[in-house]
Amino acid sequence: MESSTHTSDESSLAEAPNRPVQASIGGVPSGLLIGAIALLVVLVSLPRFHAHAMDANRADARITLDVLGAEAFSADLSQDLLLERGPGALSRLVQETPALKHRFPDARVSGDTAQFLHHGYRVDTGFVLEGVESWPALVSWPDRFTDTGDAAFALTADGRMYGHPNRGLWSGGGSALRSVDLSDEGWTLIRPARPD
Repeated sequence: MESSTHTSDESSLAEAPNRPVQASIGGVPSGLLIGAIALLVVLVSLPRFHAHAMDANRADARITLDVLGAEAFSADLSQDLLLERGPGALSRLVQETPALKHRFPDARVSGDTAQFLHHGYRVDTGFVLEGVESWPALVSWPDRFTDTGDAAFALTADGRMYGHPNRGLWSGGGSALRSVDLSDEGWTLIRPARPD
């Protein structure tokens, strides 16, 4: 009788190395614990990643206005571009200017309005209004408010840049930013005119 018990123990020991060993910590399988930790890291990181992406898109929208403005406001470029209401004026400028085409290789034309799209922001021509005076400007606003950006910006030929918290006023092609009315207290000067 002892020999059969002994043989049974030996056979179970011989099979043991072939069975997977599942480690546990405090009774919780380690795989489940690792998965829970990974999920927690993702849930904590996603909002921070989104906030970082929004910051980067806002900064890039301002840089885009400066780069496009340097070309669009140049003395040898007709003011017709800035006054033109036809679709795709800025996109055509980028395609026709090798330095801009190189600078914005991943930019595209929006399918709905032919506006210039770059890193979650739309850019178009517009106007800055102050009382009865107006100046041609380049304007930028989010393609999808809160998904790709939140603020709006405007740049004039003398280098003034204005910013607005937007709050959903301008988003995509359907609610495009056309004129920057400085009587709206939301618009603030974020960079003064260049010295002459």
